[in-house]
Amino acid sequence: MSDEQKQSLEVMLKDYEIHKTYSTSVSPGIRYNLISMTLATIGIIISGTMIALAGGELTDLVAWMVAGLWIAFVPAFCLTVMYVWLGEEQRMMRMGDYNRKVEERINRLLADDALAWETFKRRNSIKYPEILIMALFFGLSLVSSVAGVILLGVHFHLVVVWVLVGESVAHGAFALYTLFTVKRTILTSEKV
Repeated sequence: MSDEQKQSLEVMLKDYEIHKTYSTSVSPGIRYNLISMTLATIGIIISGTMIALAGGELTDLVAWMVAGLWIAFVPAFCLTVMYVWLGEEQRMMRMGDYNRKVEERINRLLADDALAWETFKRRNSIKYPEILIMALFFGLSLVSSVAGVILLGVHFHLVVVWVLVGESVAHGAFALYTLFTVKRTILTSEKV
């Protein structure tokens, strides 16, 4: 191996090491911190709602503000965080694709299968939990909308049922669209 090839190999190995470290330690932490932050924020909203309800009779303004949090803020927050999480997931998958290509270049240069982590991981590891995370965020979003309608004190009659059906259909359509988008952009990149 020439000095130029050795130098090229050193650069590729360093690049590979940096990306592998980021994808196995930093990136998962970012994604799971997003989930933790979301669940903690929703927990705070639940606690605040329980305290407001336990305090006795709510004024109309306070009831509308609390219901507004549940109907508008929580769904928007959940969906925003879900898309940020999916973006981080997609970035990790791109990093894995890049590392797999670097592994192939290094292995060709060494005429050996010295590096095989990304290829092994793609073939033998569990699938990434996009569908479960999406279900969590869509479920929280839909349940919070229903909770907001209930907090308004509206009795279940035909109008409320139609609002809830419309909300469910809208969430379901958005969830299916997101699922198909994720399958096209993230899950398909797992294949070698």
